[in-house]
Amino acid sequence: MTVQKKVAPRGRPVTGKAKSSTERGKELEAALLASGGRILSRVRLSPEAALALATLSERYGSDRGAIEQALIVASKIV
Repeated sequence: MTVQKKVAPRGRPVTGKAKSSTERGKELEAALLASGGRILSRVRLSPEAALALATLSERYGSDRGAIEQALIVASKIV
């Protein structure tokens, strides 16, 4: 006679409350807008600006971080 071990289910338990990526994205965007943030999409950059963004992105770790820092610094100069 062999004894079978019960295997614990993998992952998180099913709650029936899972949201789709679209739902999660819409919630995040709504929260950003409610806090005063903005969403920029399909921004076209000149070759010079693209090179500047690539340089800043290396320093700040991402395009988003570079853009945010550049805007914040520039607003303090003006």
